[in-house]
Amino acid sequence: MVRSYLIYMYKKFLAMLVLSILLASSINARSLVNISLGVGGAYTPSGESDFAGGMENPNNWMFGAEMSVRLAVVQAQMMAFPIQCSDNGQGVLLLGLGSLNIPLVGPLLFLELGAGGSVTYVPSSENNQVSYYLVSKQEHHSASQMTFTEAALESPMYLQIGLGSELGSVGIRARYLLESGATLGSILETNDWWEMFQLQKGTLSLALSLKMF
Repeated sequence: MVRSYLIYMYKKFLAMLVLSILLASSINARSLVNISLGVGGAYTPSGESDFAGGMENPNNWMFGAEMSVRLAVVQAQMMAFPIQCSDNGQGVLLLGLGSLNIPLVGPLLFLELGAGGSVTYVPSSENNQVSYYLVSKQEHHSASQMTFTEAALESPMYLQIGLGSELGSVGIRARYLLESGATLGSILETNDWWEMFQLQKGTLSLALSLKMF
C-alpha cells in the first residue's frame, strides 16, 4: 500500500518536473518583451441558426486595429473597432484587456486568456447632434454629462480565449471574445467577480500583427 503510494507520488513528481521544464524552455525560446501592432476583423453572428450563417453579411463584421504589449507571460491589449450604431451614427468600440500569454510551443503556438473592459463612443455628426457613450443595455449618455471613466465603469466587460503564432516578426491570432452582462462598476459594487461569466454574445476575432520591439 505504502509502496504503491510512493510510486504514484514519484510519477506525479516526474510529470510536474517535465511540465515545468517544457514551460521554462518554451518561455526561454521567445523574447521576454514583445510590442506589436496589428489589424484584423471581428465577426459577431446576429441570431442566425448557425454560427457561420451570417458571415456573408457585412453588417456582422467589424475591422479595426490593435496594440499588444507583453512582458514574459503577462500581456496588455488595446483594440479599436469603428462601428455603425442603430441611429446611423459612426462610433468606435474600444477594448482594453489584460491577459496571460502562455507559450505552448515556444513562439510557434501560444494561448491567450484574458478579461477587460470596453467603451463605445459616438461623436456628433449629421445623424446625431450630440456625441454620446453607448453603455450597458444600449443606453445612451451624453458625453458632456458622462466622463470616459464613468462610461468605462458602466460598459460591458469582455472575456477572451484564443490561440496565436509568431513566425519571425509576423504574428497571427484567432480569438473568441465573450461579452459579459456585467460591468466593471457592477462587479466593484457587489464584489462578486463571478458576475463576469454572465455571458451575452460571442465574437470571433482574427488578427495579423507585426512585432515592433
